[in-house]
Amino acid sequence: MDYKTFYNFMLKLTLAFEKSKCRREFISGLETAFSKVLQVECIKIYTLDEFSYTIKDFEKPWESISDNQEHCKLQEVLNSFVGSKDCAKLDENIIYIPIFDDTKIIGLLKIILDKKIKPENDFFEIAQLVQKQISYAVLNFKSGEKMKLNTKFYQTIRNIAKIIETQYELSYILPILGEMIDSFIYEHLIYIFIKNKNKKEFKLVWPANIKDVKIYEYLENLTPKSGVILEREGKIGIFPLLSEQKLLGAVVAYNPFDKLNENEINYLDEISKQASITIERAGEYMKILKDATLDALTGLNNRHQFALRLREETASAKRQNTPLCCIMTDIDFFKKVNDTYGHAVGDCVLKNVARTIKKELRENDIPSRYGGEEFAILLPHTTLDEAQLVAQRLRAAIEKKKINIEEYGIEDIKQLNVTISVGVSLYDKKMKEPQQLYQNADKALYQAKESGRNKVVVFCE
Repeated sequence: MDYKTFYNFMLKLTLAFEKSKCRREFISGLETAFSKVLQVECIKIYTLDEFSYTIKDFEKPWESISDNQEHCKLQEVLNSFVGSKDCAKLDENIIYIPIFDDTKIIGLLKIILDKKIKPENDFFEIAQLVQKQISYAVLNFKSGEKMKLNTKFYQTIRNIAKIIETQYELSYILPILGEMIDSFIYEHLIYIFIKNKNKKEFKLVWPANIKDVKIYEYLENLTPKSGVILEREGKIGIFPLLSEQKLLGAVVAYNPFDKLNENEINYLDEISKQASITIERAGEYMKILKDATLDALTGLNNRHQFALRLREETASAKRQNTPLCCIMTDIDFFKKVNDTYGHAVGDCVLKNVARTIKKELRENDIPSRYGGEEFAILLPHTTLDEAQLVAQRLRAAIEKKKINIEEYGIEDIKQLNVTISVGVSLYDKKMKEPQQLYQNADKALYQAKESGRNKVVVFCE
């Protein structure tokens, strides 16, 4: 191997170590480097899991090696390096290089070569240098990821604690908790269960389906004093959700192949405890907010307050013989936003839409969050033509609004755009009930959605 070839190889190897942002990039960089001195088909890295002692694909550590024959072969090669001074071994068209942590073997570099071209002997002369650098790079990757994992753990704890700043209903909180925990423990499926107080049984609340119904049987063993339950040699972990020593439900981590390691058990235990505190506080706040007038997430009037203002304004319009209009609007394809980006981004969208609505209205207009992604607006002293102009202004403003979601860390997406559909109605003194005003606006909203969305429809008999 001449000096120039060796220099280019080492340069590319160094770039793979220093520039790679993810495991796939790292392996791709190694393939580029080794192609300078070998006829490489592909490169794989395998690491030995320190808890389960199984061999994992470095690029996809959440998956077990499904080919048992391949796993046995790798185990055999790993064992052959124990106590050996060899830095590399050639087996037909494959070169194996051991990866070390100090004196302990923690993995293998597998270089699959073109079958027609054998490697030159001088490659094996530099194998010791290569082996040390690869070992250092893999360890550096793993320690960096461990640091990121610890950071993500504390971020998850903090985010769970912050949920009650915006939401108080369990039906809304629990899916958010599920998404947060699922994004943190990516090697296991996460399930959230709530215990039915009357029937004393567990109900799955997130996600929609469960892969192994046997989990319900394991849940029967859960009590306020049982602590964490591990089943199937640690492949299923059941973590209680408690409030004042009462069992609220459980977080379940499930993987049919790999068991939870010690770190994951500790992480999930702490996360479940924080989730329990959040659920408990949400219950307390719900009691306080029963008589409140504002929606916690958007700061607009809540549905209860809307009903009160509706009665007041219709009575005033009838008494003073002044026009009164109602706008009903909701966000187009909002479920898709939640399903694609998560409930936290959905909350961000709701807050931004509410902020835009408030900004575009007059001081005496009355905006409310009617429920979910639906908003109701009362426009006192406003004719139908004027209300239609307001509705069009709202629709256009929200269509142009760029919603920043950069803080949620969604790959390649920093902004979202949404649209709204709008229905408008006018109060008629002949109406028997005030509710008819917003019901007419709701009918117009339905027509707007059915006829293409992102439009304004005025109710007419």
